[in-house]
Amino acid sequence: MNEIDLAYTQAPTGLIMPAMPQLITTSVYGIAALIFVIFAIRLAIKQKSAVPIYLLIGSMLTLYLEPVVDLLGNAVHPQIGQFNVITTNGHPVPVAVLIGYIWYFAALPLLCYQKILDQSLSQNFVWKSFAGVIISAALVEQIPLYFGVWEYYGYQPFKIGFMPSWWFFANTAAVILPFLSIYALMPKLRGAQQIIICFIMPCAAFMGHAGAGWPMYNALGTDTETTSSTLIQFASIASSLFAILIVWTYMQMINLPKSSKN
Repeated sequence: MNEIDLAYTQAPTGLIMPAMPQLITTSVYGIAALIFVIFAIRLAIKQKSAVPIYLLIGSMLTLYLEPVVDLLGNAVHPQIGQFNVITTNGHPVPVAVLIGYIWYFAALPLLCYQKILDQSLSQNFVWKSFAGVIISAALVEQIPLYFGVWEYYGYQPFKIGFMPSWWFFANTAAVILPFLSIYALMPKLRGAQQIIICFIMPCAAFMGHAGAGWPMYNALGTDTETTSSTLIQFASIASSLFAILIVWTYMQMINLPKSSKN
């Protein structure tokens, strides 16, 4: 029997979390989260509905996406001195991520809540939102990455700033699919049924990230220093295109019109 080669790029260990950048990142993300918490509470009172609160809960439960995609996508948060909130798969996740997920995943459905109620979403609007999330993701991570609040390890091509471009697309798919799922389900949910939004959000986020990311997950599951760089580059492009493909497919499945009726 042939021996199986278990060599793959290892996550760096013993990394020291930079204290001040971590504190600043946590504080800034916390202010943004507080804004959306207040917005959600006001919206819940105005609409006399618990759905905005469920969106907040769902966004926080989506935290469990982080250690999984970190493991598969070669990302790591420094372990020493981290304000840790959870650790799974050997990957510790800091409080800043939990706080950040509140606005990262709840912002779009909260800001578009009236469109969800009116069922007035269009494919054109979703593609504009897709582009907006990519730009936001590209910007929001640059400073924490520069100061080492987290990092991407191994060979990951096509970086924009300090972030590999395929992550922009996978993250965006993970944001858009929960949004579309909530949009499609809202007319069918009544009363206590709406609580499933809390769980649909993380489920759909996993669907979006894994649906886009699986080529890179597998490419990064090798020794990226010895694996063909062309193969990894191809996987990166494939994951970016798959993010677009699954969002398009999802919109076809829920029969979203190409443009607004208004």
